[in-house]
Amino acid sequence: MIQQDMSAILRQGFGKGPTHQLRLSGYAPAILYGCKMEPIALAMDEKTLTRDLLKLHGYNAVLSLDIEGDKSKKKHYVLIKDIQTHPVTDTVLHVDFLEIELEKEIVMEVPIVYAGTAIGVELGGILNIMAYTVKIKGLPLDILDEITVDVTPLEVGGTGIACGDLPIPENVTLEEELGRVCVSVIAPKAEVEEEVEEEEGEGEGEGEGEEGAGEAAEGAPKADEPAASTEK
Repeated sequence: MIQQDMSAILRQGFGKGPTHQLRLSGYAPAILYGCKMEPIALAMDEKTLTRDLLKLHGYNAVLSLDIEGDKSKKKHYVLIKDIQTHPVTDTVLHVDFLEIELEKEIVMEVPIVYAGTAIGVELGGILNIMAYTVKIKGLPLDILDEITVDVTPLEVGGTGIACGDLPIPENVTLEEELGRVCVSVIAPKAEVEEEVEEEEGEGEGEGEGEEGAGEAAEGAPKADEPAASTEK
């Protein structure tokens, strides 16, 4: 798990006017909430947020947050829940933080990184990715930043790699069905269509042969019927 130290100050003014003045002074508003606390309104340096938080957003990171003016004087361990950015400048406009306890297990989505080139892909197959993340349960600092999977051995039409095959440490738990397939190599669509067309063509040929044989049998004279005479 990625760790990062950050600082903030308690925010006093609320509403459009105070928030506008806050941003003019180089700060961005933020909110800290948790299941056993009242939400705390914060102000944080905009440049620091833009530089440090944006590169962490989307990753599993625990922030150690020091809040100036906080009477409890404790360090808050938080996760980034949401970041709002300016559509043009990409500067941070607002951040939502969720406080957690390092001694309590949580469930988080961990990204899967597929490394290497599959044998089946080199032979013309297509890498079919069905899972980009998996849920992992554990203590916050024990949860992985990402899970790396080597896809090199995968062949076209093989069983692929399932959740149960992922390299998960013993101190965390995988919260997924073990048989769920994460990645496999499939045949190109054109080849599949050709195979289907060939099978359909064979079926039609057999049908036509049977129909022709049936017509010939209908046109042939029956055993107890005299053949038509050609004499005048």
